[in-house]
Amino acid sequence: MFLLLIRQIVLGLSIAAPIGPINIEIIRRGIYQGLWPSLLVGAGGMTSDLFLMFLMYQGLSGFLTLNWVQLILLIVGALILTYTGVQSLIHKIDLMVDSSENRSGRLRTGLISCYLTGLSIAAFNPLNILFWLGIYGSVLSDSFDNENIIKAFYVNSAIFIGIGVWNLNLALTIHFSKTLLNPKIMKLINLTTSLILLGFGIHFAYEAIVRIKAFF
Repeated sequence: MFLLLIRQIVLGLSIAAPIGPINIEIIRRGIYQGLWPSLLVGAGGMTSDLFLMFLMYQGLSGFLTLNWVQLILLIVGALILTYTGVQSLIHKIDLMVDSSENRSGRLRTGLISCYLTGLSIAAFNPLNILFWLGIYGSVLSDSFDNENIIKAFYVNSAIFIGIGVWNLNLALTIHFSKTLLNPKIMKLINLTTSLILLGFGIHFAYEAIVRIKAFF
């Protein structure tokens, strides 16, 4: 059991490490808004991933591979990532240094927004869903052979320990290293991450158009 838990934690680290929309948004929020916003982006993504894994355990993995479902995910994912990328290019307000009377209210609203951003990016990212389907088919479903389904779900949830450790490491690294960056470098990083998010959005939009044309 212990070795299985370690394997799942290491798997979680390997899942979270590749650069994708969630990691890009964690970096961007960490630079311009601070530690908690970047952590909440990661928490939102983890919430979505956990719910997705639960749905697959309930037998909905086949549903998520249907062409029309994938098309909807591509369209919504394109809209969310394009919107996020454009907004990050336009707005660079740091809520953590806001000195107005509404600072606490704006900060609270901003934290909720960070969580919902991470949740929506992970929930409607077709690449993320297909990745989880692959993990489910090759690794997670093996535990059902000899274990109770509820127990297997909790054991496999250890994956999220690894994901959480990675998100925490990334957020802390950005938080403490940004003091070493001058404003020009921070603006360059923000521009780069914003363009990457926008690029993901455009890519999903292109894939959606290709699939729509294939239907006709």
